[in-house]
Amino acid sequence: MVTETIQQLPFGLITDLDGTISPIAPTFQQARVSPLCRHYLTQLSKQLALVAVISGRPVAEARSMVSIQGITYFGNHGLERWHNGHSEFTERSRPYFEVMPAVVAELTSQLHIPGINMENKGVTASIHYRRCPDHHSAEQSILTAIASSPHARNLRVIREKMAMDLLPPIEENKGTAVRRLMREYNLRGLVYLGDDLTDVDAFHVIHSVSDDLNCLGLAIGIVGPELQAELEQQSDLVLYGVREVERFLKWLCQASHRALE
Repeated sequence: MVTETIQQLPFGLITDLDGTISPIAPTFQQARVSPLCRHYLTQLSKQLALVAVISGRPVAEARSMVSIQGITYFGNHGLERWHNGHSEFTERSRPYFEVMPAVVAELTSQLHIPGINMENKGVTASIHYRRCPDHHSAEQSILTAIASSPHARNLRVIREKMAMDLLPPIEENKGTAVRRLMREYNLRGLVYLGDDLTDVDAFHVIHSVSDDLNCLGLAIGIVGPELQAELEQQSDLVLYGVREVERFLKWLCQASHRALE
């Protein structure tokens, strides 16, 4: 199935960042991209029509963390793109620049649990609770605070790995970013790698529009100890952790080189 996909030219590779090419760290600030993943992605950027990273982080942060020139970067779960030397936000996401500071202020005033880390990312926000002593209690407190916040309760809430993502309630996400790239690069083959529930938006697009866009797409879920069942259910294939991603990217470098010969 993978071999058939990469033989469709032009072919592209899109990957999530944290938990996919970067191991989950105690805090998001401590995360680092696997050197092997960086090496193979650099090689693939010279072989494929498209190599892209779509992250929940702000796009400048994702770009700095991955540090590969000549590939495409999206941040804020597809709402922000690095283009012509600066970040560009989708039109419908821009009003949330005014909403997120109020969201963070309201939730900060309610959540006094040791270990919680609130992150304002411009048009989205994340609440990290990996360092909280009691993860279950912290999660329930966060959900209660969101439900009682006039600003936060209207947002799209996604439970991640020891984090809650707060996104604008608009029809723009990693999936719409993937659809945009499929059209922009006229892709006929595409592999997407992702490890969390925001990547399921991309999986749905790959499964729903492949026929319309004449593109053979493959959704690969990266699973680990903090398994999210919906991710595995929506995946065409699964890899177990960043180490297997490293091996897959190595294989893809070799296989795509042969396909281009």
